[in-house]
Amino acid sequence: MPKEPSSRKPRAPGYATEARRNRAQRVREAALEMPFRCKRCEEKNLRCFVDTATGRCAGCISVHAECSLFVPETEWEKVEEEKRAAKLALLQAEPEASRASAKAARLRVALAEVEDRELKFARRDLAVLAVQDQAQEAESSSTAVASPSLGSLANAG
Repeated sequence: MPKEPSSRKPRAPGYATEARRNRAQRVREAALEMPFRCKRCEEKNLRCFVDTATGRCAGCISVHAECSLFVPETEWEKVEEEKRAAKLALLQAEPEASRASAKAARLRVALAEVEDRELKFARRDLAVLAVQDQAQEAESSSTAVASPSLGSLANAG
């Protein structure tokens, strides 16, 4: 059986290219310029106008190039994985941080107790030194009082 002729009108050569260029021109005329550019527009230093229907820019549409206005799914997946890993690391670090914080609190209490004992020892030693000083002063004053009386007895004799 022979093929039936198509009811569609055959396209002229270059029709697809012309259609792309016309669509790109309509996108440029819509003037939806992006505040950032796709990779191709950045490399070619072109203004980047986005087609809201496709999410591609006019420059990429006109030359039938891959447009990178949207972040590729693989990049989103990498970011998601990094975020999950960071959350997991944080969750794993929190108990360790809590333990370290509790240990630091215990060490601060122990240090305060040692400093309190040190202060008590210092006060005790100062009290002993004060008693020794008083005893030495009393001894030297009694010796000073006894010395002249011995000398006066020797002179009298």
